[in-house]
Amino acid sequence: MLDSQTIKKVITAAEGSKPHTQTVARVMNFLEKLGKDDVEQTKRRGKKLVVVDENAADRYHDRCDRDLEQPPAGNVMS
Repeated sequence: MLDSQTIKKVITAAEGSKPHTQTVARVMNFLEKLGKDDVEQTKRRGKKLVVVDENAADRYHDRCDRDLEQPPAGNVMS
């Protein structure tokens, strides 16, 4: 489960500055679309959350670990 504050912290750590509220909302929407049936956006106690299916999270984690061990050919970011 990721709430908007957690996503905001991750973006801040990556970019070095706090993102606009709308940027955080766009990231939450993107994650929901990316995950299709494995990800849903919901509200609990007035907070918007992105919830990832546990099995899907394990698959994504494993895939990331493999990519770290064997990065894809070519550099995406120049």
